[in-house]
Amino acid sequence: MSPNLSIKQINRNQIYRYIYKNKKVSQQEICSDLTLSMPTVNQNLSVLREMGLIEEQGTFESTGGRKAKAICCVADARLSMGIDITNNHVSLVAIDMEANVLHYNRIRHRYVDSIFYYTTLGKLIRSFMQRNRIDQDKILGLGISLPTVVSEDHKTVHYGKAMRLPENLYERLAPHIPLPFLLFNDANSGGFAQWWDSEQDNAILYLSLNSCVGGAIVRNHQVYRGDNQKSCEFGHITLVPDGAPCFCGQRGCLNAYCSANRLSDLAGGKMSLFFDGVREGREPYVSAFQEYMEYLSMAVNNLRMCYDCDIVLGGYVGSYMTDYLREFRHMVAKRNPFVEPQPYIFTCKYKFETAAIGAALHYVDRFIRCI
Repeated sequence: MSPNLSIKQINRNQIYRYIYKNKKVSQQEICSDLTLSMPTVNQNLSVLREMGLIEEQGTFESTGGRKAKAICCVADARLSMGIDITNNHVSLVAIDMEANVLHYNRIRHRYVDSIFYYTTLGKLIRSFMQRNRIDQDKILGLGISLPTVVSEDHKTVHYGKAMRLPENLYERLAPHIPLPFLLFNDANSGGFAQWWDSEQDNAILYLSLNSCVGGAIVRNHQVYRGDNQKSCEFGHITLVPDGAPCFCGQRGCLNAYCSANRLSDLAGGKMSLFFDGVREGREPYVSAFQEYMEYLSMAVNNLRMCYDCDIVLGGYVGSYMTDYLREFRHMVAKRNPFVEPQPYIFTCKYKFETAAIGAALHYVDRFIRCI
């Protein structure tokens, strides 16, 4: 919740967030659980209705008196957009207030630091909105996800080796993007999307297994970014001393052993074809995947020893790991010196474009906090 809200706004915000969290509620439940008077709740519900943010959907079962009306949020009252930009693709999503993906498109578009690229990106965004008849007046903003370290104000790129991004990328994009926008680290965005969907307050560690390995830790509704916005750069943990080279210039990084490219390159860049080969028991896919999981199990065990929280496997590889989760948990358990009473390794809910969804969720989250 924004610290600059008045008492009246605080009450309205509490009421809206209560409805948002609980999906369908009665007026009496709001009064009781938030310890607010009936006139205060009535007044704020009227304002939220006028804003188009809530509506009544039927009634609850009677407990002896008049049936209570069921109040819920209007999911498409506002929309948000997200883009994930990689070296070779652009993925666009539009989500509603409940993080439902309404529209999605993935386009092969090789990144080049040029006016042509940025102009084309702007055209792609406009075409996406027009084709899907997205009301621009409803859009809260556009989150742009990138495999790079981004400044605290989300406008400056600090480390662009994975894509060779310019520090002033925001300024170069600004004349061509038709919406308010900010820049986000892709792994942080993916972690935030996973946490948002988890409906839990406990910390989670998100391990992003894309072309570049990254991650995020989310707790108390916040992504932990570190003192210099460089937290959770798990891809640059040394896994094998003086091992295989990493794009960062060092050797033996987790990136060198658990990049998604390590698998997809064996199948012409198609991750789906690689896992088809694994399911069919064909070489070299089976051997490559077993080796991949051995290295990944080392990394996951190390992370569990450091952070002692649930670990979610995401990214391109994570979206295929559900069928192999039991085997992988066993591999990690063999490295863990402790007896773990409950499973702590999971796969991500969003099976595609998690980073774009997470970037879009920034605007949803900000809107909810400031109603």
